[in-house]
Amino acid sequence: MSAKAETGPADMPDTPSPHPSDRAPATTSNAQNPARRSGDRLTTLAYATRGGLAVLAIVVGVLIFLFLRGTKAPPARSDLGSALLQVLTFDAHARPTARVWEGFGTARAMTSTDVRAQVSGAVIERPDAVEAGAEIGEGDTIIKIEPLDYAERISISEQRAGALEAQLSGLEVEEARLGEQLKFAVQEQDAARRDFQRVREAIAAGAGSPGELDQFESALLRSQRTLEGIRQQVEMIPSRRARLAAQLTGEQSTLRIERENLARTVVTSPIEGVLQAIDFERGEWVGAAQRVARVVDLRRIEIPLRLAMSANGSVKIGDRVELRSDGPGASVWSGRVVRIAPEIDRATRTLEIFVEVVQDPATEARPLLPGQFVVGRVWTSATSERVVLPRRAVVADRVMLAEPIEAGDASIEGFDRNEGGELRRVRPAEVRVDYHLGGTIAGSGSDDRDWAVLDPGGAVPEGSAVILSNLDQLTEGMLVRLAPAPGGRANGSD
Repeated sequence: MSAKAETGPADMPDTPSPHPSDRAPATTSNAQNPARRSGDRLTTLAYATRGGLAVLAIVVGVLIFLFLRGTKAPPARSDLGSALLQVLTFDAHARPTARVWEGFGTARAMTSTDVRAQVSGAVIERPDAVEAGAEIGEGDTIIKIEPLDYAERISISEQRAGALEAQLSGLEVEEARLGEQLKFAVQEQDAARRDFQRVREAIAAGAGSPGELDQFESALLRSQRTLEGIRQQVEMIPSRRARLAAQLTGEQSTLRIERENLARTVVTSPIEGVLQAIDFERGEWVGAAQRVARVVDLRRIEIPLRLAMSANGSVKIGDRVELRSDGPGASVWSGRVVRIAPEIDRATRTLEIFVEVVQDPATEARPLLPGQFVVGRVWTSATSERVVLPRRAVVADRVMLAEPIEAGDASIEGFDRNEGGELRRVRPAEVRVDYHLGGTIAGSGSDDRDWAVLDPGGAVPEGSAVILSNLDQLTEGMLVRLAPAPGGRANGSD
């Protein structure tokens, strides 16, 4: 095929191909070929037709757009207002707030005792009601020990004491008798001395003999020996009396001990409480000083709580404490600070305080038990002015404020400022939570029970409207409307 046939227009009308013998030589020009000139004119006409149709379509589209724009109704103002989020707010105000410290500790009974046997012997009785977990009163019997040996010892000791008392009584009689004998011995001595004196005077006068003088001298010496013997017996009476009295006192002490031992064969509870354990059954042998039972008084419980050492100085004796147990079915108990340790624990850097809980185990549904781990919250008696917000308002140390719209703000054109709730603009504010509180706050205007107490000098101005709802949908600068508060009161008001 020739070069001219390859470059011909694709939409050229079908014409009979010239016979090869009728073709012009390859060197013939386009101007000398009438068929080629006719095809070029048809191609140019087709391009011009298509361009004209395209321009016409554009003009028609522009005219339609202008027509629709001119007939479009203006947007309704109420539609814009209804598209905004309604949010609940809380008015932030500083209020007197007590500092709360949190610590942990393990409860223990303030009064408990290990009841021990004071005498040994076989257990002959244990009341049926004496079992672990049973209540027991002060003076109630726990066990009885065989008393026979102790009763026999009492009998022997009583006999000994009686014998000593009899000896003391006999000593009194003996002392009286010796007193009479001493009086007679003195008289006899005086008589013998007078007889001896008369004989000596008679011999000196030449009327007597020396042998007679010797007899009277011997009689005088005998009377003197008798007198001295009686005097010696009389002088021994006080020492004998003292010795017998000491023996009687010792025997009486032994008798008292034996009687006490007999009483100790009945082992009783020294306090009122609950039996933690009972260690002996009937027929078993119990030794002196062995534990028989353990009794715990649940009416007064003490909890040593460990607080941050920065609580030193702000926690005082008498401050209120709320104690909670961990785990499901957690209970709450109220107590008071009764003691404060004088030193900071250097290892843990904590301050130890002691909390007392007074309870009636008979009426408490879940009494606080010794050994129970609890978390305590201490409300200090001193208060300070702090901004307190519902805890749900603080997300990642930030709150959202609903601020009033400034006058002349062009961005709210087309919105009714009060239709469907007052119009506000969202502004985030960074905050620092100092600590948290639990329970309702009177006069707050909110039924929340979890509160965040902000650090002083925060970024929440007094009276700011803090947003509580739709926090995950809010962005800075967003327009919102204040929703009416539950109960018909003004949203966020006190």
